[in-house]
Amino acid sequence: MSIDEDWKELYPLLKSVYKKMKTEWHKGIDCSLSVNQTRMLQYLNRKSPMKSTEIADLLFITAGGVTLMGDKLLEIGLIERSRCDSDRRVVQITITDAGKAYTESIEERDSAIITYIKERITNDDLQHLSRIFQLLDE
Repeated sequence: MSIDEDWKELYPLLKSVYKKMKTEWHKGIDCSLSVNQTRMLQYLNRKSPMKSTEIADLLFITAGGVTLMGDKLLEIGLIERSRCDSDRRVVQITITDAGKAYTESIEERDSAIITYIKERITNDDLQHLSRIFQLLDE
């Protein structure tokens, strides 16, 4: 196989690995929330309130995407939105107690993913993989 063919095989492989990890992550949890909605809650659990633009930067999506994702979280009571007192144009997003409880249950899923990875690759391989992903992300 040529180098170009090897590269062409890489994308489907990466996609397959992502799908398997996502399946592992979703085992035993409420799958009605997307991974990004869950990550949004985790960021808010660490620092709340946050602006939509802050969350968008962390999730690599637009502020409009945060608004759309937040609509469902707001509807089911996991977040609240409010206007900033100093600048009424700014919307602050705050996690609720129900959102905090949901986030705590998700921490177990993150542990499962780490275990899934640790069972399959060595720490050295993980360091190489991280370095490669950083190169591709540049």
